[in-house]
Amino acid sequence: MLKKVYFQSLITILALSSFSFAQNLEQIKEIKQQAIALYSTQNYDEAFKLLDNLPKNEKNEDDFLLIANIYQEKNDDNAAIQNLNKALAKNPSFYKAYYNLGCIFASRKSYLLAANNFELAIKYNKAFSSAYYNLAYCQIKLKNYDQAKKNLLKAIELDPQNKDYYFNLAYCYKELKKEKQAKKILDVYNQMS
Repeated sequence: MLKKVYFQSLITILALSSFSFAQNLEQIKEIKQQAIALYSTQNYDEAFKLLDNLPKNEKNEDDFLLIANIYQEKNDDNAAIQNLNKALAKNPSFYKAYYNLGCIFASRKSYLLAANNFELAIKYNKAFSSAYYNLAYCQIKLKNYDQAKKNLLKAIELDPQNKDYYFNLAYCYKELKKEKQAKKILDVYNQMS
């Protein structure tokens, strides 16, 4: 009889701990949603506090991305880079982290490093027009106009309504000494305005 009671008690304890675990997961999910809402209303400090208090093992790549974004808003790119690397440690194919790293390095005029990160963002999300555009921007800065042109054409294929893509494409054609094509693209750009 004693074994049966012990076994039933063990089952009860396991059931309660499973309920507590599920309840805890729901609370963590709610905290993350609150942090996103606070971030979107520019309450960066409050959003950071919520995310910072999460247990380390409960943070995923999206949480580290949001923390990195908060650091970027506070002009602390080094802390942003650290958190983007933590996001990539959680998920090595997390294209958003590569994209944000590319943006940080481009802002530092480290165009080759930025281009490498934009290429990785594209590797993991081939439909990311902004990554093609920013990769082209870096290639323009590196005077690699032919590659920039190819990436701008891909960006336009993915998002034909973004007029910035056309302006930079016209610039590439101009630098490649293809004046007629540059004028044609500028005409399209001007019609979009």
